[in-house]
Amino acid sequence: MTDQRPIILWAHARSLSTVFERPFLQLRQEFHVIHEPFVPIGLAYQANNFEFLDNIQPPKPTDPITFAHHLTPTLNEILKPRYYNGDETKPLRAFVKDLAITFYHASQGNQLQSKEILLKFKHTFLIRNPEKSVKSYYRAANDTYKAWDEADVPDSKRIEIFSADHIGIKELRAIYDLIKNVTEEEIALVDADDLVREPEKVLRKYCEMVGVEFKKEMLAWKAEKIKRWDLKLTDMHHEPDLYNIWHRVSHEKEIEYPQYVYDIIAENVPHYEYLRQHKINV
Repeated sequence: MTDQRPIILWAHARSLSTVFERPFLQLRQEFHVIHEPFVPIGLAYQANNFEFLDNIQPPKPTDPITFAHHLTPTLNEILKPRYYNGDETKPLRAFVKDLAITFYHASQGNQLQSKEILLKFKHTFLIRNPEKSVKSYYRAANDTYKAWDEADVPDSKRIEIFSADHIGIKELRAIYDLIKNVTEEEIALVDADDLVREPEKVLRKYCEMVGVEFKKEMLAWKAEKIKRWDLKLTDMHHEPDLYNIWHRVSHEKEIEYPQYVYDIIAENVPHYEYLRQHKINV
C-alpha cells in the first residue's frame, strides 16, 4: 500500500516555499493543499491575541490526536480524509506548507514531539541560502512597515516581523534533527537554489521520495493571485493589502542593508550549511 500520510513541507521565511507549493496546486484531483495553517496561531501567540486562541476548540476523544494543545485541532483537520467532488473512492492526499518555527516553539516539552504524532505525517524540508532569504525577509518586512504607516495602522495593532528571532533556519534545523531521530525515516530536503536551477529534476526526486507520481503539469501554471495566500498580520478589519509585498512575481530590487542584517545572515549560515549536507542532489 502506498504512503498516503499528509505531506508537510517545513520551511523558513522567504525560502520560496509558496513557489514549491504551486506544483501541488496544479494536481487538484490528487492533492488537498493547505497553506500555512499554523501561522495564524503563531501570530496570535506573538500578539497575545487570547480571544483568537480561546476560540480554538479542544480535541474530541475520537480525534486522531487528543493532546490538549492549540495546534492539535489543526493537526487533526489535516489528518481528515479529503475527497474530490465527494467521491470517497478517490481520496486526496494532503499537502501542507508551513513555517517550522511555529511548530518548534509550540512543541517544546510536550507530546507534539512524540513518535506517535510525528509518524502520522510525511515530513519534508525546504531551505534557502540566508544571503538571499534574510535579505528578502528584511525587504518584505520594511515594505510592510511602510504600508502600515500609509494606512495609519496604530502601534497597538502592529507586530515585529523581522528580527534575529524570526528567521527560522535555526528552528528548522532543530525540527529536522528531531524528526530524523524520532521517526528514523528518510527525509526529502530541497535547497531552493537547486529548485530554481533544475525544477524538474528536483521535483521528480522529491515526488519519488514521498511516493507521488511526478507529472509535467506540475511545472507550468498561469500567473494569477492565489486567494489562499492572502496575508493578514493584524486583527484590523481594514489592514492594507500585503499580497504583492510577500508574493511578488517580479525580481526584487537590491537595497542597502544595515550591518545587523549581515550579522543575522552570518548567524544562520552554519545552520543552513548543516541542513544543506542532507539535501536532495540532482
